[in-house]
Amino acid sequence: MAIYYFQLDAHGTPGLLGEVLREFGQQVRQITASVGDNMPHDLDEVHGIIVSGGGASVTATSGAVEGFVRAAHVAQIPVLAIGAGARLAARALGGEVSPCSERAVTRVSLNQVGREEPLFAGQPWSSEQPIWNDECVSKLPEGAINFASTGASRIAAWGLGPFVTAIDWHPEWNAAEIAAGTRSATPITQTVLNDIARTGRLFAERVSLVLMPVDRMASGRARDIHH
Repeated sequence: MAIYYFQLDAHGTPGLLGEVLREFGQQVRQITASVGDNMPHDLDEVHGIIVSGGGASVTATSGAVEGFVRAAHVAQIPVLAIGAGARLAARALGGEVSPCSERAVTRVSLNQVGREEPLFAGQPWSSEQPIWNDECVSKLPEGAINFASTGASRIAAWGLGPFVTAIDWHPEWNAAEIAAGTRSATPITQTVLNDIARTGRLFAERVSLVLMPVDRMASGRARDIHH
């Protein structure tokens, strides 16, 4: 069993998230979505999919990735969508995306529901996180729940049932990616970088333990924890 990691663009690499998942014994197959012949044929032998990218969620191959998101949702395969992937997943599942702009290390605030979401256990209720948005989720898919907001987006994280979670910030980025993705004009302090790395590692651990545990197919662990 493997996790399919769909990389939408150069800013969607697995980074810290992939590193932690592998530390937990996960098999992560990185799929560069822009390379057509790199796309899988189906979701057989897959126990999770991740979709990640920087700015825009609409690319030459985004329609195919949306198809995999919809198929995973129907099959109850856990989905984690990050950055542009969060907007792609919203659109794929019936939500709407509108233009907005937020490229910065900015404050993300979890609402009451987000504070109680198992994937965010141990996360500060308000934290500085790197975001690269040229668009924002403006309408959630039917049945989805909002988890967080930023200054520019009222929907910065959301979930649909126990198997779909989307966040619009990038816990997987390292210092260089944060500087490039946010186009920061001033140096980002080491304290902030350390905090992003700490909360990013904690989030990645929760993804492996709660959303996409290695033994999910045998035990139903993800469903049990969420309910």
